[in-house]
Amino acid sequence: MNRLPRIALTLAAVVSSFSAVAQEGGASDKKADFNVKLQAGSAYDSTLTIPSLDQTSSQGDWANVLYGRVGGELYPTERITLKGSYSLSSRRYHEVSEFDQDLGIASLDAAIELAGINWGLSRHVADAKLASDPLLDLTKNSLYAARLFSGGVYVRGAYTESEKRFDNNRERNADGEELAGDVYYFFNGARSFWSLGVSRGVEHARSPAFDNTALKLRARYSHTGSIAGQESKLQLGWRYQDRDYDNEESLPVTDNETGEGLPGTDDPMSPTGNGNRHDRSHVVEAVWTLSFVEWLALETKVEHGNYQSNFDAADYRETGVSALLSAEF
Repeated sequence: MNRLPRIALTLAAVVSSFSAVAQEGGASDKKADFNVKLQAGSAYDSTLTIPSLDQTSSQGDWANVLYGRVGGELYPTERITLKGSYSLSSRRYHEVSEFDQDLGIASLDAAIELAGINWGLSRHVADAKLASDPLLDLTKNSLYAARLFSGGVYVRGAYTESEKRFDNNRERNADGEELAGDVYYFFNGARSFWSLGVSRGVEHARSPAFDNTALKLRARYSHTGSIAGQESKLQLGWRYQDRDYDNEESLPVTDNETGEGLPGTDDPMSPTGNGNRHDRSHVVEAVWTLSFVEWLALETKVEHGNYQSNFDAADYRETGVSALLSAEF
């Protein structure tokens, strides 16, 4: 898993070589941008889940949700863009605190436009906690290329390397690779778009039982309009995932001190069939955002997922709803 660093060094050399060329077009009129987003509200999950641990509970619960994000962009020249952000989200359940979750994500992105194509590198580092205890560290490094064609068609391709490290579940530690492609079609003055995406990923885990290959498909429609003079945005989305595990071994028991599952769960590794594990999922969602003023909006979301697997803990249905008050500056 060391190809991307070499690619990164190569691209960095290219950026350095072409920065002088980019500056010939003049410095960018827009030097920097900074933004803050804050959200607070409530959410309900009909099935409490920790997918990264194959843990599920049939018990539903309401949660208090908080989210904050700070981000910035720098434009050294007209062709070079640098971005950075940090976000922190928290979900506190009313009754089942064992499923409380915290997630912090830091990201960096550098891109340069050459011959009408945006070439970029990005790095995302995530730190997840479960019930206030460390759960997972995830790092993703991506190399991507994107181009906007005439007629409102935007195409993006990316290669990503990932590294997952669990604090109390070392058998699940894994390195991954993924190729992804997305196509967007913008219309209605870029206030509406359709998008289609596909990706193929491979994960190699410390335990062969968790080695897997996944195919992912996604589609989204977004439209921005107005209701009674207030800006309104509707988004409809669909996601499909087909994940095959490579080995017939039974999944190992977690290597924490107790080996116990979360409250309300059955045996976290209980097979219902023979042969390799096979997971499939269909998820549909609808998000409606109504702006009150330029910086204040209400965001509501409904999501339903059908998760199918020959392992009990990964075979369930889940419906979630949420309403968040959102402020952006």
